[in-house]
Amino acid sequence: MELSANQFRSFLKSPDKSTKVFLFYGPDEGLVREFSKAVCLTIVDSFDDPFCYSELSANDLSSDPAKLMDELTAISMMGGDRVIRLRGATGNSKNLIEPALSLDLDTTVFVIEAGDIRKDSALVKMVKSAPHGAVTPCFHDKAQDLSALIKETLGAAGLSASRDIEDYLAQNLGSDRAISRQELNKLVLFMGDEKRPLTLEDVQANIGDSSTQTVFDIIDATLGGDLPALERRLNKAFSAGESPIAFLRLIQGQLKQLHKAAALIDAGQRSGDAMKKAGIPFFNQKKAQVQLSGKTGAHMATCLDITLNAEIDCKTTGYPDETLCRRALMRIAMASRRR
Repeated sequence: MELSANQFRSFLKSPDKSTKVFLFYGPDEGLVREFSKAVCLTIVDSFDDPFCYSELSANDLSSDPAKLMDELTAISMMGGDRVIRLRGATGNSKNLIEPALSLDLDTTVFVIEAGDIRKDSALVKMVKSAPHGAVTPCFHDKAQDLSALIKETLGAAGLSASRDIEDYLAQNLGSDRAISRQELNKLVLFMGDEKRPLTLEDVQANIGDSSTQTVFDIIDATLGGDLPALERRLNKAFSAGESPIAFLRLIQGQLKQLHKAAALIDAGQRSGDAMKKAGIPFFNQKKAQVQLSGKTGAHMATCLDITLNAEIDCKTTGYPDETLCRRALMRIAMASRRR
C-alpha cells in the first residue's frame, strides 16, 4: 500500500502491526530520516539496544548481500520485536531487498530509506504491492506544511509569533524537514523560559546563520550579479555537502515570483503593487526591488529556463551536478550584472 505523508502521520498514532516493511523515499532526505526514525521508535525504545535494533548501509551490503537476510531472520536474545533499518537504498536495490519480502517477519520490522527515486521504480512498486509492505514518498515541505511545523514547534514551547514573523521563518527555513526542525529547536532553546512574542531580531539571530541561509545567500548573490560572492559561497556550500539541485529548485521559486512581478511592472503596475500581487513577502521586497531594477519579464523567464534546464541536465546527462549548477547560476549572475 501507499501512505501519503499525512496518512503516515495518522498511521503513527495507531500503527497497524500487520505492516512489516516500510519504504520511505523522495527528495526530502530530512523527512525520509524523520519518518524512518518515527516508525522505528514505535517498535523499540532506543537505538542503543543491539539485540532489538540493527542498522545497515546499502553500500556495505553490495559486498555481503547475505548480511541483510541474516539480520532479518535473527531472533532477539532478550525476546521482543526487532527493527532492521536499511539506509541509502537506491532504485538498484530491488534485487537485494526482494528476498526479504518472502520472509515471515512475525517479530521483525524492516525499514528502508531510499533517496529521490521514481515512484514507478521497481523497488517502489515491489514494496507497495507486498501484502505487508507500505511506501511513503517524502517531498519537500509545501508552504502550508512548513507553516504547520512552525506553529506546532513554537506552540509546544509556549511561544507565539506574528504572521510576519511566521512568513519570515517560512522563507528562511527552506523545505528540508530535518533542517527546519533543527533550526526551530535552536530558536526555542535560545528563548529559554521567555514566553513573550518573538521578534524579528530573535529569529534573525538564530536562523540567519543556518546552512539553509547559505542557500539564500547564494540566491541573493546570483540575482544580484555578485560573481565573487557567488563563487565563494558555492565553494563553501559544496564543500559542506549541500545539494546543487536544492539550490536550483529554491532559486526557481524566487524567479517565479520575480517573473510575475516583472510582468506586472511591464504592464504598467507600480512595483510595490506588483511585488505584493506576486506574493513576495514584505521583508524581501526591498531586496526584490533591487533584483527587479532594469529587468523585464522576459529576462526573468530566461533565467528561470536556465535553472529548469540545469535541473533536467543534472538528472539525465550524467555530468557532475555541481558543475551544471555552478554554470547555470554563473550565467544568471553575469546576465544580472550586465543589465
